[in-house]
Amino acid sequence: MSDAFTLEPPWDPRRFPPTARAPRAVQTARMLRDPQGYTRSLRGQFGPVFSLRTFPYRAALVCAADAAANRAVLTDHKRFTGGDAAALLAPALGSGSLICTPPPRHLLHRKLLLPPFHGARIACWTQRVRELVHAGLPELLSGDGVPVRPWAQRLTLDVILRVVFGLTDPARTAMFRNALNGFVATGNLAVLFLPGPLRRDLGPLSPGGRFHRLRAAVRDLTREEIAARRAAPDRAHRDDVLSLLLGARDEQGAGLDDVQLLDELTGLVLAGYETTATTIAWTLHLLAHHPAARDALVSDLDSGSDLVLASVLKESGRLRPAVYNAMRTAAHDTELGGHPVPRHAFVAALFPLTHLDPELWPEPDVFRPERHLGGDPAPYSLTPFGGGVRRCIGVPLAQLEIETVLREILATAIPEPAGPPEAARLVSVTLVPARGGRIRLRRRRTPVSGPSAGS
Repeated sequence: MSDAFTLEPPWDPRRFPPTARAPRAVQTARMLRDPQGYTRSLRGQFGPVFSLRTFPYRAALVCAADAAANRAVLTDHKRFTGGDAAALLAPALGSGSLICTPPPRHLLHRKLLLPPFHGARIACWTQRVRELVHAGLPELLSGDGVPVRPWAQRLTLDVILRVVFGLTDPARTAMFRNALNGFVATGNLAVLFLPGPLRRDLGPLSPGGRFHRLRAAVRDLTREEIAARRAAPDRAHRDDVLSLLLGARDEQGAGLDDVQLLDELTGLVLAGYETTATTIAWTLHLLAHHPAARDALVSDLDSGSDLVLASVLKESGRLRPAVYNAMRTAAHDTELGGHPVPRHAFVAALFPLTHLDPELWPEPDVFRPERHLGGDPAPYSLTPFGGGVRRCIGVPLAQLEIETVLREILATAIPEPAGPPEAARLVSVTLVPARGGRIRLRRRRTPVSGPSAGS
C-alpha cells in the first residue's frame, strides 16, 4: 500500500463532510452502477460538499460538486496538493509519471513534457490520425448495431503506437498492441480498486499476479524501444513523442532518464487511451439519439465550418465526461464548503456532478449543444479534462483524435439509435456507456469529399 494510503486519516464523522449511513460496500456498489445518479442524491441531501465512503479508501473521499468548490480543489495548491492523490494509479503508471508527481517537481517536469503537445506538433499528426480512422471505418460500418467504445479503443491504441511511440514496423506494432491490450483491459486495471491484499501478487492465477505480469510485459517492450530509439541515427529528425522527449532538456540542460521516460510513456498510454475512446463513444451515441443536434452538426461540417462541432464536443463533455474526477489530498487540516477536511484526506473535484447543476446549466439532463454557442461558461463549471496546472497535457492530441473521428465518420455515414439511450457506469476512473455506446451507422448516399473526408 502506498504512502498516501498509509497517511490517510481514520474515519471520524466529526472531521469529514457529511455522508450517507450506508456501509462502504453498499456505497461502492451504488457508485459503480449509477455514479451520477447516486452522487446527485447525496448532493441533494447534503449540499455541494459531501463524503463518499467507498473502496479502496479507508476513510472517505471528500467530494466537491459545485463550481466554487471545484475551483478551490483544482487551484488552491497550498491546501489541496496533487501527485500523492494519484497513488491509487501509481502501480500502473509508475511513480515517476507526471500524474503521480507532487509539487514543486510537477511544474518543472511538466515543462519538459509540454513541447510535443503544442499546436504545430499536433497539426502534423492530423493526416496520420485520419489514415488510421479510415483504416478502421469498414469495421464500424459493417454491423447493424455496433458498440463504438471497443472500436474506438482499438483506434486510440493505434494512434498512441504511431504518434507517441513512433512505431511503423507491423510486427513490432503487433507485439505492443497485444501487450497493451491485456494491460489496459478493464478487468486488469480494476485490480487497482480492490482491497490491499487482493492487489498483491499471490501467484499466476491471482488478480494481482496477472496485473504484475502484464505490466512487466509492457514495460519490457517499452524499455527496448527507448534503448533502440536512443541509438537510432535519425532520432533528431523524427516527430513522434518518444523521440521528442529523448531530446527534451530542462533549464539546467538535464533530460529524462530511462526510468522517467518509461513512467511517462506508460502514463500517456493510460491517460490517452480510455478517456479518448470513451469520449468518442459517448459523442456518437448522444448524436444518434438526438437527430436535430446530429443533423445540425452534419450540415455545418458539410459547409466547412467547425463551429457546431466545438459546441457538440463541449456538450458531450458536459453531459457525459469520460473522466469522473480530479484527485487531490489535503495538505493540512482545512475546510471546504464550510465542512472540515482533515490532513491527508483524499479530495475529488467531482465535475460530472457540477456539469449537472441546474443553477449553472438549465435543463441539465438535456443534450443541447447550442447552449455553448453564446460564449464561455462560468469558470470551473465545465472541466471535462480537469483544470489548473494539473490539467491533462494530452488534451490537444485527444481533441485532434475526437474531431478527426467525427469528421470522417459523419462525412460517410449518419449515426442512428441501436437500442435505448445507455446509462453511465463507473469503470476505474472512467464514466463509460453501459453497453459500449451502441449505434447504427447509415451510409450517406453521397459521401462528402474533400479534406473532411480524408482525401
